Amino acid sequence: MVYYAKSPEKDGSQETVQTHLQVVKNLAGEYGKAFGAEKSAELCGLFHDFGKYSPTFQNVLKRTQTGVDHAICGAAFLYFYQNCQKDSGKKPFRPAVEAIAAHHSHLVSQEDLAGVLETVLRTKDSVTTLSGKQAALCGGQAYQEAGQIFQSEFPDFRFPKKKDILPHPALEGQEASMLYTRMLFSCLVDADYTASAGAALEEERVLDVSDGLKRLYAYRQDLGAKAGADPVLNQFRNQLFERCGQAGEQAGGLFTLTAPTGTGKTLALLHFALRHCQHTGKGRIIVVLPFLSLIEQSAHVYRQIIPQVVEDHSQSGLPEEMKEQIARWDQPFLITTSVRFFEALFSSHPGDCRKLHNLANSVILFDEAQSLPVSLLAPTLKVMQELSNRYGCSVVFSTATQPDYTGLREVQWPAVELLPEHRSFYKALGRTTIRWEIDTPVQLEEIANRMAESQNVCAIVNLRAHARKLYRALAERCPKEELFLLSTDLCPAHRTQVIQAIRQRQQEKLPCRVVSTQCIEAGVDLDFEQMYRALAPLEAIIQAAGRCNRNGTMPCGEVCVFLPAEDRLYPDPHYENGAIIVQRMQRKQPIDIHDPECIRQYYGQLFGAFRGDAKSRALEKAIAQRDFAKVEEEYRLIEQKGVSVIVPYEDQKELYAKVRSEGLQKGLTKSLLRQAAPLIVTCYDRELVEQVCEPLCFAGDDRWENRESPYSIVLPGREDCYDSKMGFCPPKEQGLQNLFW
Repeated sequence: MVYYAKSPEKDGSQETVQTHLQVVKNLAGEYGKAFGAEKSAELCGLFHDFGKYSPTFQNVLKRTQTGVDHAICGAAFLYFYQNCQKDSGKKPFRPAVEAIAAHHSHLVSQEDLAGVLETVLRTKDSVTTLSGKQAALCGGQAYQEAGQIFQSEFPDFRFPKKKDILPHPALEGQEASMLYTRMLFSCLVDADYTASAGAALEEERVLDVSDGLKRLYAYRQDLGAKAGADPVLNQFRNQLFERCGQAGEQAGGLFTLTAPTGTGKTLALLHFALRHCQHTGKGRIIVVLPFLSLIEQSAHVYRQIIPQVVEDHSQSGLPEEMKEQIARWDQPFLITTSVRFFEALFSSHPGDCRKLHNLANSVILFDEAQSLPVSLLAPTLKVMQELSNRYGCSVVFSTATQPDYTGLREVQWPAVELLPEHRSFYKALGRTTIRWEIDTPVQLEEIANRMAESQNVCAIVNLRAHARKLYRALAERCPKEELFLLSTDLCPAHRTQVIQAIRQRQQEKLPCRVVSTQCIEAGVDLDFEQMYRALAPLEAIIQAAGRCNRNGTMPCGEVCVFLPAEDRLYPDPHYENGAIIVQRMQRKQPIDIHDPECIRQYYGQLFGAFRGDAKSRALEKAIAQRDFAKVEEEYRLIEQKGVSVIVPYEDQKELYAKVRSEGLQKGLTKSLLRQAAPLIVTCYDRELVEQVCEPLCFAGDDRWENRESPYSIVLPGREDCYDSKMGFCPPKEQGLQNLFW
């Protein structure tokens, strides 16, 4: 009997199990070679479809049977072999068992699989697996017969020795062990998907380091000729750039880059990465950023130097021919979001984990490192260390407010600073003075009065409701063309347009007054003469100060930190805790935001005061229990408690009409959602959503079920809920707009 792996193609050809296993074995082994797991990855490839050596699965291909789980069978066969060996307590096949069982579902620990594995090996009767399907092979005789078929088709196969498949050095800690399984899972899934697609892989794209360095130097030379910044600031930018380039010739490992805002970290990091690739032979650069606004800005710069830059995020809008490659992260230069990067490292699903093996031997640049939530820090840092130690990655954590991770319990952080002399940078580049008004609450109307008297000023507040209130107060005092609001109530396309308009007015030296939430703080290249910042964690205050006198064109910019006279002050308890620590430190002794020692003391108190919360405890428990699905559920950089709303932004009327028509008639597809991304806002006012929106469903096809989605779209006739200045908010909150414009 010939055993087939797939249904017949249109030309009548049909791939056999033997051929498919051989192809997947070769691909998986090649992927695993990058981190010393070639033998284990080959084992996964050879046994992942072992269950297809069964009449039951062949009936599936003949369409006479459905609901069959073939993935569990290869896992069961390896599990049985492992338990027959001496010293089986080391569980040498555990990662392979877990990876094989999950390649069409999600990762489950061998301990949780054990009951099902033993049942399908022992019981002749039909067995329902964790997938809800029936195992393709049940009982000892069925496995013996399948094993004989396998041996006849692979007569040279011999099980590898334990020393050849056990990770070296030995895995220490559950985070490391789970990551190793995910990496092996990645090799298998990518090999299986690639082989099943039936198309040969394109020739590997190689990062042209020499050309990249040549372009980088030319770009900086051109930038220097046009620079309008203070000469002293330019001198320090040049020093940082050169220092990072020199540091790139170190051996791989964990690094930090600590430098004040506005010193050119974007290009300095690229200099380090290119020189480091040149020196160590690493073949891929991955830039990880916390915000989409940062990605857009950084990608624009990097693409002028490295033409191969590819973005992977919710708004990347990739052409069809790029989707397969971006799903694999096999591009030489990739920019992605913190959410996609870190959540993939803690995922249990094939689609998310598929790309992980391509992280091996990469340079990973994590900008704005202070944005990681405290509750996720311990497992995150452990995994980053493992990427460095076992998988050949060089990792840089870059920020102006470098967290002192040595204050965290159960975490060692042996990172090397790329700019050891950073203290002198902070001392010399103190371009702002801070005025603290945090003992007595200040009315937002008073802040509006002060801003009305300034020509180039910004106020950053902690909540969107505060931003709308301050903006309305300012609208009563100033002409409309001088006022701007930036918040996540504005859809991404709208925010981009507003930032461009602000930048244009600043270049033309026209009056410009901006009210913003935290979305302006990290990396947005705007420069104000005055800044008002509602009391916040120290890193947020420093980031806000980085938008004031950014280019050093004035003797000194002025930043006022104030305590708003409002009932609710902070978005969440962790944010509030950071602000309280700032308030306590300032009352005890004046805080100097240009002194790294003050920043270190702040993080010492922040981390020292953290004793865990419900989120961190749940994640810690899930990791201890090796519960892959629960870990994925608990590891969330952003809590998705809001509703995603597709809004009728005036400048994107045609796109909105298209999304609305197709979304309601056919349902949402991945392609349509990708197109709609520039129009999506997250709303936490569910009552407003119910009043002015209608829900959208996913389309029903091979990849989407016909079911409700987490997306809504604004109803016809309710377009007034999206304001040209304030974005998506109740019409009553749009204030006196008819009187002013």
